[in-house]
Amino acid sequence: MKPEMEVSDWQEISESLHNGIIAINRNEEVIIFNRAASKILNIPKEDAIGKQIDQVIPNTQLIKVMKTGLEEHNQHININNHVIISNRNPIWRGNEIIGAVAIFQDISEIEVLSHQLDAFKEINNRLDAIIESLDDGIVVADNRGIIIVANDAYQRMTGITAKEFVGKHVRDLLRQGYMNKSVTEMVVERRSRVNVMDVRNGKNLLLSGSPIFDDKGNVLYVVTEVRDVSQLNELEGKLAESEQIRDKYFRELEHLRSQQSFKKIITKDPEMQKKLEMAYHVAGVDSNVLILGETGVGKELIAQLVHRASKRAKQPFIKINCGAIPQNLLESEFFGYEAGAFTGALKEGKLGLFELAQGGTIFLDEVGELSLELQVKVLRAIQDKEITRIGGKKPIQLNVRIVAATNRDLSVMVKEKLFREDLFYRLNVVPIVIPPLRKRKEDILSLVEEFLGKYNRKYGYQKWIHSDVMETFWEYDWPGNIRELENTIERLVVTYHEDCIKTDALAETSLSSLKPRNKDISSLQTCIEREERRLILEAYRSARSTRKAAKMLNISQSCMVKKMKKYNLAVEEIL
Repeated sequence: MKPEMEVSDWQEISESLHNGIIAINRNEEVIIFNRAASKILNIPKEDAIGKQIDQVIPNTQLIKVMKTGLEEHNQHININNHVIISNRNPIWRGNEIIGAVAIFQDISEIEVLSHQLDAFKEINNRLDAIIESLDDGIVVADNRGIIIVANDAYQRMTGITAKEFVGKHVRDLLRQGYMNKSVTEMVVERRSRVNVMDVRNGKNLLLSGSPIFDDKGNVLYVVTEVRDVSQLNELEGKLAESEQIRDKYFRELEHLRSQQSFKKIITKDPEMQKKLEMAYHVAGVDSNVLILGETGVGKELIAQLVHRASKRAKQPFIKINCGAIPQNLLESEFFGYEAGAFTGALKEGKLGLFELAQGGTIFLDEVGELSLELQVKVLRAIQDKEITRIGGKKPIQLNVRIVAATNRDLSVMVKEKLFREDLFYRLNVVPIVIPPLRKRKEDILSLVEEFLGKYNRKYGYQKWIHSDVMETFWEYDWPGNIRELENTIERLVVTYHEDCIKTDALAETSLSSLKPRNKDISSLQTCIEREERRLILEAYRSARSTRKAAKMLNISQSCMVKKMKKYNLAVEEIL
C-alpha cells in the first residue's frame, strides 16, 4: 500500500487562497481546513483539523464524493445566512481514491450585486422603451460630446441610422455634415438649457438641449429633444383654418339666434291660459311636444315659451320651417354635409341645423310638410339621438329637445299614409292644441291695443280705433287668427289718413264683407267700455303717471286710478 498524502504539501498553498478549502483523507478526517474556510464557515481551525468531517460539517457530501468518485460542481449551500457555492472532487493517487476536497466561496455579495444588476437592467429597459415610444427625437451625449443614445424617432426625422451616429463625437459629426449645429457643446459650455433651429433631411427641427448634473454640479450628460416643427406649422395652418370655420358657424348661429323674436303671449282667455300652464309645466322635462292649431294662432310663441322656461333656455332655439325649405335641400339643412359630399358643396362642409341646436331646442314648424323619405331620417335622429352628415361615416351624438308644430291633422295624414305613424307617436308625446282667435274673442281687445301701440311707436303715429271698427273686429271670425289681426292693424295704421280709424278704412280689407249687426243696449254699453278703456290706456302710456293722465282726460286722479283697476290695467303691463 502507498503511504498517505503529506499534509505539509498543501498547507502553504491553501492558506494563500481566497476560496475556502476543506480536504479529508480516506478515514474521513479533516486534513486541510484553511483560513478562508474558517472565516466563511465561522469554525475555528483547531476545532476542525483531525476531526471527523461529519462532526465538523453535518450532512457533508464530501464522504459521498470520496466513496463514489463522482465530482460535484457549482453546488449552492446556505450557511449562516450566506450563499456558498461549492465544487467537490475526489483525490486520486493513481487508480486509488485517497480522500476528497471541497473548494467553496461565499457569493452572498455577488448575489446581491446580481439582483441589483438585474434591477438596473430592468430600469434601463423601461427607460429605453419610454424613449423609443416618444414621437419627439431624443439624443443623449456624455460630457465629452460622445453620442450614446439616439432613439428611432430621431433617426426617422434626420434619416441617420444609429450605426452612423452613436459612439461618435459631435465634432466629427459636424465635420462629416451629419449636423449643422452642436447643441451638446453649447449646453456643456453654458451649463443651461439651449434651444436652436436646424434644418436636416429637408425638415425644420427645433433642438432643445438640457444638462444632467451629478451631485457635485458637474455636467454628466446632455439630453437633446428634437421636434419636427414642419408638422407643427402644418397643424397650425389647419388650426387656423378650423378656427375660421368655427367662427363662420358661430356667425351662422348668432344670425339664427338674432332672428328669434321671443314675444310675450297676450291672453285673458281661460282656455288659452290652461294651454300656457301646460306649456310651462312640460318645459321642465325633455319630452317631445307637438303644438297643433290653425295658421296664425301663435304656435311658435308656445314653442319659444317651452324653450325659455326650460333648463335649455341659455342654449340655442333653432327653428326649421319644413314647408319653406325646398325638399331637395332639407336633408343637407337638417343634418349638414362633409367636405366634397356633392357638387356645389362648401369645401369645408357645413353643420346642419340639428347640430347647431346642440344643448338647446329644435322647433320643427309645419312638420306635416315633410316628405316620407325625410320623415324616416328625422325619426331615426329622434330615436337614436344621433345623426350622420351627408357624405359622412361617423355618427354625431345629439342632445336636443324636439318641439314640433303643424296646422294639419296628422292623425288623418297617418290614416292616408301621408305621415309615418311611428314618427307621429314620437312627436305626439305632449300635444298642446291652441284654440283659434274666434274661440277666444276676449283676447281681441288686448291684442288690438298691443298691435296698435306697437305700430304707432314704430311709425311715429298717434292713431286710435273707432268703436264701430272695434265692433267689426269682434264680429269677424279671423280665419288667419292673430297673424291676420296684426297684419290688419299695421295696414290700417300706415294707410289710413286720419288719426281716428273709422269703418271706411275697412273697405279694402277682408272685413269689408262683414255686415254689422243691430246693436242693442247691452252691446252699446260694451262698446262704450271698450272705448273708455282704450282712452285710459292711451292717456297713461302718453303721460306715464295717473295725475297727468287724469288731467289729460279732465277727470280726477282718484277716478283715473279706479278706472285702471276696473279694466285691470297694471302699470307694468302698460309700460
